[in-house]
Amino acid sequence: MACLGLLGSLSNDAWAEGDGPLVVVVTSNPEAPFVRRLAAELSLFGYRVEVAARASADTDLAELLTRSGGAALIAVDQGHQTAEVVVGDAAGAGPARHERERLDPRRRADTNAAVLAERFRARLTELGIVPGEASTLPVAEEPVRVRLPAPPPPPEVERRLWLAAAMGVTSGGLGAVPEAQLALRAFPVRWLSTSAFGRWTPWAAEVKARQAQADVRLLTGGVLIDVYPLRRRLVVNVGLGAMLVSASMVGQASAPWGGQHDSVLVPATLFETGAAWRVSPRVSAELQAFVGACAPRLGVRFAGQSVAHYGQPFLGASLGFGFGLF
Repeated sequence: MACLGLLGSLSNDAWAEGDGPLVVVVTSNPEAPFVRRLAAELSLFGYRVEVAARASADTDLAELLTRSGGAALIAVDQGHQTAEVVVGDAAGAGPARHERERLDPRRRADTNAAVLAERFRARLTELGIVPGEASTLPVAEEPVRVRLPAPPPPPEVERRLWLAAAMGVTSGGLGAVPEAQLALRAFPVRWLSTSAFGRWTPWAAEVKARQAQADVRLLTGGVLIDVYPLRRRLVVNVGLGAMLVSASMVGQASAPWGGQHDSVLVPATLFETGAAWRVSPRVSAELQAFVGACAPRLGVRFAGQSVAHYGQPFLGASLGFGFGLF
């Protein structure tokens, strides 16, 4: 008969203590994770467990069970995915009972160990071999719950097209004249923009002389190219532009002179600088200032005499809001 070495429990303090029935686990590899998990599961159910190394497949399991004094024995063959269960005659007279369990190869090893232990416990209980008091596990402490700060929202995509509206004042020889402005600004790259803009004076500038008076309205439109040396919450820009200035004049004169309506269109260049404060990713408050010159300048004449002129130079400032479209 082949020699069988009884190793005792793998953890003498945990698996062998208590007054429950003794269960012997026989295997060719006592240190296998499956065997250790099976022994632990049986111990938790209330059995005393000993693990033995099986030297040969020909070992008589019933004789081994009798020599060990155990209530039952489980012989594990992991290579063939089987477990042979031998139950002694502790429940009553009669020979030892043999049963074979087939392990499910689709399950993980620890799952198979837990399932086998449960089936083994149910079978022994059915035969009248009741386990002792189940081992108690330490009470798990309630984990400390820490409220983590919410992750910051992802940065909003930089808007490439902006619409700006502003009110300001312009001056260049006709006095300070209120002016409204509308601009459409596109950003081909983050630090550069191109703009199309229009400005108009809601109220006419009055030019008076002894012999007559005239109301002058200005309408301008053009393009700007701006660069942005600072582009954070505070945005700073400088730019150059070209535009056309249209002046519409309506005159009234006393006899013998007569009033007339006239208009003129001249080109102009301008330099602009400004700053904007980002109220939100889509809205900014903007302050702009500009200076430029018309070529030639605009003149107002009464009876052939020059009484006023505009555009060499002209300057102005505006305050408004920008709105990111997309």
